[in-house]
Amino acid sequence: MMKSIVEEKLVSFKLLEQKVFAYVCELGRMITQTILENYDDELARERDKKVYRDKGKRDTSIKTVYGEVEYSRRVYRTEPGDGKAAHVYLLDQAMQMEKIGLFSTNLAEKIAMTVTESPYRVSADVISGTCGQTVSHGGVWNLIQRLGGGSAKRKNTWYSRWKRGSRKGERQSGFFLKKWMAYGCGCRIPVIRKPRNRR
Repeated sequence: MMKSIVEEKLVSFKLLEQKVFAYVCELGRMITQTILENYDDELARERDKKVYRDKGKRDTSIKTVYGEVEYSRRVYRTEPGDGKAAHVYLLDQAMQMEKIGLFSTNLAEKIAMTVTESPYRVSADVISGTCGQTVSHGGVWNLIQRLGGGSAKRKNTWYSRWKRGSRKGERQSGFFLKKWMAYGCGCRIPVIRKPRNRR
């Protein structure tokens, strides 16, 4: 890659910067894949074979700040004690891989920070331009909904209970994530409802 950049005609610094950035992101993805797969192999050798039964490798991916990393990891069958079989990934447990969907925590934090300043489309363009990961405005919206705790799901549950009349008390309040497009800031606002008097 570097040789091809040097052998090309003189290019602008902006284009050179973009090519070097893409090269470094690709290198970062390859290094991460190798580290994760080697660590998974080490965990497979050191595991308690009586407790964790190897069920083979599964392909997966994680979206990071330098692009999507595809790797293979082993899944293990275990019986925690209640007699029911469970399937676990030792690599995820050992690395404390906290993912929001397929997004890494670092990328999710960057997206959440960007969304508080700009609309979803602009946030998607900023993330796609400054990180090695391409993300759509719909992907940004979905991620923010997951980070918000599924407010739409809670709202639907609350509404159905309210319609049935199973809500108690004179006043109920809930918090719903609201995006103020005019200011580009996300905030939580209280929504207060009073149940209707039924006759």
